[in-house]
Amino acid sequence: MAAALAASLASSMAQNVYSLNVVGYVNVTLPPGHFYCVANPLDATMGGTVANGNAMTNLFKTATANLANGSFFNTFIPSLSDYSPTVPTYNGKNGTWSGNFSMPPGVGAAMFYNNGAVDTVVTFTGQVPQGTYSAGTLVGNHFNMVGSPIPIGGDLTNSTTAVGLVPANGDLAQTFNSSISDWRPSVSWSAKNHVWNGPMPVGVGQGFLYYNNGATANNWVSNFTVN
Repeated sequence: MAAALAASLASSMAQNVYSLNVVGYVNVTLPPGHFYCVANPLDATMGGTVANGNAMTNLFKTATANLANGSFFNTFIPSLSDYSPTVPTYNGKNGTWSGNFSMPPGVGAAMFYNNGAVDTVVTFTGQVPQGTYSAGTLVGNHFNMVGSPIPIGGDLTNSTTAVGLVPANGDLAQTFNSSISDWRPSVSWSAKNHVWNGPMPVGVGQGFLYYNNGATANNWVSNFTVN
């Protein structure tokens, strides 16, 4: 990702064109025969100029991923504390999906099942959300399936300032372990000590579950600038 962004910046400077917009790509590998909690790390609408750029059917298509027939998505509905009964499934013969949903950075995490025998490598392309960006609403007293609104990876518990996530006492976060098809133990936030009780590595393009322990919604707003 860093190389892609650097190349974009170098190209713009070489042409004496200066812009606050940074465009790049991210490759995310989804293992065969397993679920993977995936999130869109870039704004494929290019700041709202490309219609339906962040639609799931646009992000996951034959041109940008080696999709296997029968692969499918499960989205999560916080108010139900359960997955949606609507399961968009990929038809390899026609190259089409049976459903669609919006998957913008931050709120677009979903559980993808790779029905093939080899890795599915998805290439996300788009713009890095910069400045004040609304990553979505974390429903109170519920789990929410989310992803970082900016394309950075690492320990979530050390990057909450960068991604703009403001935790409250008792909030929980956990990632999915594809190899055992189960969620890893959660980490929790202590308002008294102002710390998480453990690390939680999150890769670029990887989604995770976040439990908002407050009774009211938490509006997640990032404020990130590429230097």
